[in-house]
Amino acid sequence: MRWILTAAMVAMLAVSPAIAQNRPATSPAAPAQAAKPAQVEGFRNARFGMTEAQVRDAIGKDFKLSGDAIQRVEEPTERTTALIVKVNDLLPESGPAVIAYLLGYKTKKLFRVNVIWGQEIGSPTKPEQIVGTANALRNYLLSQGYRQEGLILNQSLGDDNVLVFQGSDVQGRLTELILGITKKPSAKPDAQPEVAGASLRLSYVEKPKEPDIYRVPGGF
Repeated sequence: MRWILTAAMVAMLAVSPAIAQNRPATSPAAPAQAAKPAQVEGFRNARFGMTEAQVRDAIGKDFKLSGDAIQRVEEPTERTTALIVKVNDLLPESGPAVIAYLLGYKTKKLFRVNVIWGQEIGSPTKPEQIVGTANALRNYLLSQGYRQEGLILNQSLGDDNVLVFQGSDVQGRLTELILGITKKPSAKPDAQPEVAGASLRLSYVEKPKEPDIYRVPGGF
């Protein structure tokens, strides 16, 4: 799906001029009080390194879901396994979300979690609500003690996406928040395209530089 961010949606991302210029997070927008160092360990009760059975138990604890409510999907290219659930109202006014728990190719253990809202999952949630959720999550993540080194806020990724937040803990485990907007042609000639929808993806990644996926062996 092609994501296109409009100037109006950029303006809706509530940031200070310092963040808008992609300055380091030591700008006035950073938390006033130092937080404890962030620890990216997974999502809620699902922790990196868990087996499929353990992840299913964690989903049950977090969302009271089990059996057919947890969809199991094999990814043929990376040869990973995803356990997928749909959850309503993870955050107020955010609409339904889909959570994908990814189990590695070699270890068969949890190495990544994606939480997705909006158009990408077929949700009718309004774009302004998705942008509001992006703002709320960014502000929350900024308060969690992520490393200043490599911290990125509201960085344009070409004309398709905005990296609202990217930060890592001392072990290099990553949290990433990406916002995208889709447009449709305006009914009026020469008018700007209209916003058709928005999507938001929050990812927690154990080893961003060494994902547990299938790779064709060297020298093949």
